[in-house]
Amino acid sequence: MGARDYLVKPVEQQELLRVVRAVLEEKEAIGKRSLERTRRQQDEETGADRRGALLLELVTEENLDRQDYADLIEELGDRQAGDCFGVLSVRLDLSSGGFSSREVRLQDRKLLKYATVNIMEESLKAWNGLTFHGFGNELVGIIRLSPQEAAGERAEIQSRLHLIGQTICTNVKQYLNVEATVGMSTLHADVLMLPRLMEQAGAAAQWRELHPGQQVFYYSDVAAREHRGIAEWMTRVDAYVEHLKLHPEDPQPERIARPLAELGQTDELLSSCFGMLVYRIYAQLLGSAQDSGAELHRFDPDAYFRGLSPAERVKRLHEYISEAAELLRSLGQARDESILARITGYIRGHYRNPALKIQDIAGEVHFSTAHLGYLFKRETGHNLWDYVTELRIEEAKHLLRTTDQKRYEIAYAVGYESPEHFSRMFKRYVGVSPADYRKERGGSA
Repeated sequence: MGARDYLVKPVEQQELLRVVRAVLEEKEAIGKRSLERTRRQQDEETGADRRGALLLELVTEENLDRQDYADLIEELGDRQAGDCFGVLSVRLDLSSGGFSSREVRLQDRKLLKYATVNIMEESLKAWNGLTFHGFGNELVGIIRLSPQEAAGERAEIQSRLHLIGQTICTNVKQYLNVEATVGMSTLHADVLMLPRLMEQAGAAAQWRELHPGQQVFYYSDVAAREHRGIAEWMTRVDAYVEHLKLHPEDPQPERIARPLAELGQTDELLSSCFGMLVYRIYAQLLGSAQDSGAELHRFDPDAYFRGLSPAERVKRLHEYISEAAELLRSLGQARDESILARITGYIRGHYRNPALKIQDIAGEVHFSTAHLGYLFKRETGHNLWDYVTELRIEEAKHLLRTTDQKRYEIAYAVGYESPEHFSRMFKRYVGVSPADYRKERGGSA
């Protein structure tokens, strides 16, 4: 053993076995404690992972029934289920973080998200909150309210919600030097609404893009603003499509494209407003092209704008409107010519009727009298009733030249009940009385 001097002491066998047994038992106890500690840590990690998976399933699965939800909540186990639920979406800006403000690496991102989860759990304790990782840089919190809390004043509840959101943002900035955005859903008593509440929280958080100076957003406020915006937009679309219908030769695409681009909303809302406009225009095309045989498939917005991003679709909107307006103009011209032929044909067939009124002509083509007069004037350059009178006078001239009918007979034959009124109109248009016209033209006396 390397020792120069040593002393050999006799040892009793029983004592030796006792000492060795004690040493072995101590080592075994240490090993068991270490193994138990390792198992406990693994169980905690597995439990945390399982808990996160359960929570994620609760808010993302839309096809679960009430029993599925009840089973999931029971499996979570360690918290009381409240009567009202709300969801928080916390978006972290991890482009930089920490107090060195350097670029955040992947491993650092995981640590920062883990630290943020701890901050959220502390902030949500009073609300029976549950916190878990979402996708990417998102963290999700579920809050639960008792019936007493849910029955409180809306302003009071909203104030407390704002305090929670602001506290999370402040603490994440203070302790991690990371910017955070909090989107909050509405509150709902039905656990089956959790997926919908998750969507609401995400939509609210997206409004940070529009209001970079604000960090906490409520879906109820966002929805109210969007509803007002959509109502105003629908009014704009109605007015513009009516303009396009009446004046396709002057479409003025910037009149509607500029307000659309200035909406500045989320991609979802922009797409919704864009769809309202282009499908209204497409519907106008379909209505105008009815029975015309015109090919309209390429104007189907789904085909025309396929594969384009929302911004690219807005840019191409000018082209779509211009092409649609040109087609509307040509369709309108063909339709007006057809309608004009119906109008003139109806007048030629009925001008001899003394009871003929402009309302009768308008009814034949299903127009208002004002629009009928506008269309006839635009296409022929003449007033509609002047056209009726001219037909009557021309027919009267023919009868004066070729027949010996009396004035009152001719008056009634061409649509006048009063011979005196007929004579006045005849002289106004021809320049001479019916009798003088017959003498000058050598008609029958």
